[in-house]
Amino acid sequence: MTESSPDMVPVSHHPGRKERTGRPVDDELTARILEVGTELLNRNGFAAFNVEEVARQAGCGKAAIYRRYPRKAALAAAIIESHAVIGELPNSGSLREDLLAHALQNQSNQEGFDFSSGHGMQAIFEPEVYPLVRDSLIRRRRERGRALIARGIERGELGANVEPDIILDTLAGLTMYRQMVKGTQIDPRHYLDVIDALLAQPPRSIAGDEGEH
Repeated sequence: MTESSPDMVPVSHHPGRKERTGRPVDDELTARILEVGTELLNRNGFAAFNVEEVARQAGCGKAAIYRRYPRKAALAAAIIESHAVIGELPNSGSLREDLLAHALQNQSNQEGFDFSSGHGMQAIFEPEVYPLVRDSLIRRRRERGRALIARGIERGELGANVEPDIILDTLAGLTMYRQMVKGTQIDPRHYLDVIDALLAQPPRSIAGDEGEH
C-alpha cells in the first residue's frame, strides 16, 4: 500500500506523526480516540463498532476521527496495530532461538489489552480490516520472519530448498488457534518442540508456491 493509494490509511499512527495534509496532529486526542476505540471494539465487536460512539466518548467530533482514519475499518486497523509491537530482529546466533523469540512476540501482541479474550483482535478477520493490517503489521512481521530463516540458511542451519512461509505459518497458526480460539496460552517449551520438528524435517519449497505477503 503506497502513499498514493486511494485506500491509504494511517494504521500505524503514532503520536508526533503528521497527517497527510501536513496539519499537526493533536497527540492527546489521538491517544484518547484509540483508547476509547479499543474499549468499544473489544467489548462490542466490529459489527457494532461505530465512529459516532467513539467520538461521543472521546469528546470530539466525527470529523476529527475521519481526518485521522477515513473509515471505520481504518480506525479498527489502527487500534489493532497500536497494541502490537514489531520488536527488534532477534539475532541470537541460533535460528531455533530466533524463531522462538519471533513466536513469543506474536503471542505477546495477541495478549495485549485482553484482545484474545474479547472481540478486539477478532476484528482483524473482517474483510474491510484485514487488508489494512496485512499491508502494515502482518507484512512487516512476515518480513522479519523471512529474514530470520534466510540468515539460518546462510549459517547452514537449513537447506536452501526450504519453504519459509510454511514454517512461519505453522507458528503463527498455532498461536492464533490456541489463544484466540481455545483461549489457552502456549508454553515456550511447546513452541520449541514445534520449532525443533520443523527444523529437523523442514517443509520443502514446491514450484508454484506463492507464500504469504
